Amino acid sequence: MRTWLFAGLSLVWITPAQAHKLKVSLATAKILPESGHIQIEYRFHMHDLEHAVVHLFSDKKNIYQDKKVQQQFSEYVYTHTSLRHLNGQALALSEPTFEVDRKYFRVYQNAKYEKGVPLQGLQMRHGTLRDVWPEQINLVNFRGMGPVKTLYFDQDDNWLKVQFDEQKPHTQ
Repeated sequence: MRTWLFAGLSLVWITPAQAHKLKVSLATAKILPESGHIQIEYRFHMHDLEHAVVHLFSDKKNIYQDKKVQQQFSEYVYTHTSLRHLNGQALALSEPTFEVDRKYFRVYQNAKYEKGVPLQGLQMRHGTLRDVWPEQINLVNFRGMGPVKTLYFDQDDNWLKVQFDEQKPHTQ
């Protein structure tokens, strides 16, 4: 059921006229088992952020031009996301970096885990923008450990978990 919902949202989401109405973010967590790294890229529509920063920072701000506002938003993402092992042990996320890519705002983070120890799965929290819009949906795709797995954060979802089918890296 979620696959069909995701497919339907994706079709609407990529239509430029509709994109700003959805309140959806997409993230990709790329797992690199050979180095014990996880690279996460969050992607937000600039149009959504244009409205969100007014709610978040209590003033009319310019997310398109103002580097200070961009930094504030990337730090906000940092405080609203977390990653941990299935046993609950936290994985430290790096300080965020960011870039504006035309109609998208991208935030990047990294995490390290013990190289050589099989990564059977992860737990993640991704509440970004859900305090602004309760209907906000945050999707996270996990790549690099078998087939792509997706976490779908909506409504009251807090911590979700993903389990990997294989213990060996998936080549793409």
